Amino acid sequence: MLKSISFVNKIAVSSFPRSRNFVSQVQKLTWDKYVVNNKKPVVVDFFATWCPPCKILEPALVKAVEDYGKCELYKYDVSEHDEFHEKFGITAIPHVIGFYENEIVFEFKGAIPPSQIKKHLEKFDDRLALKEK
Repeated sequence: MLKSISFVNKIAVSSFPRSRNFVSQVQKLTWDKYVVNNKKPVVVDFFATWCPPCKILEPALVKAVEDYGKCELYKYDVSEHDEFHEKFGITAIPHVIGFYENEIVFEFKGAIPPSQIKKHLEKFDDRLALKEK
């Protein structure tokens, strides 16, 4: 069952129990703070509450991010916000984009299997390794 959770940043979302890399909802007004200026890799799930594939993807995406442990997950509700998401070429949902240092590292569309989500998240590893040098 989905719960409503209130986070320190005062953004309320409906989702699963909170964990260390858990999901918050990001909006156009909070985009720079949570995505652009984030020092960690960020995964943004562009979704809508009425979208069945989005609901199917969510638990697998959350678990994959938790297991990976090196990035943060945010959700962007395309039905509640203006056309800001269109600048990323979002024409269908779910659409997931991985950002690091404000650059796109990966993206995928649709409710893909957990093994494929993991492969996308691992694309952050090369970028993180370069940063450590």
